[in-house]
Amino acid sequence: MAKTLTLLLNRGPFVSEYADLAVKLALKAREKGHDVNLYCYVDGVWAPHVKADKPYENVGKLLREALEKGVNVKVCARCADARDVTAADTIEGIPQVGLFDFIDWMKRSDKVLTFTG
Repeated sequence: MAKTLTLLLNRGPFVSEYADLAVKLALKAREKGHDVNLYCYVDGVWAPHVKADKPYENVGKLLREALEKGVNVKVCARCADARDVTAADTIEGIPQVGLFDFIDWMKRSDKVLTFTG
């Protein structure tokens, strides 16, 4: 039976390496057969921002790969609203949801890791 890993990302890209590390860990866990959830909270809502795509290695490209490989990714709607990040600004397939979605993920997870800095 697959174990479930939930990641909480509180930092945005290009500020620290936390966004990249969180998504790379999510990809590695999926590769090993685990179910993986990634919740973007506070400044983590910038990670799936469509304008985060750059011609060099970037978290937007990694997030698209994670989605394709079955990682569940959600963005805190209130945090996004506070930063004027709309659903249209977010990578397609990543919904803006309430904090209760993260709480549900935590309850169903075997491990929860936070990338907060």
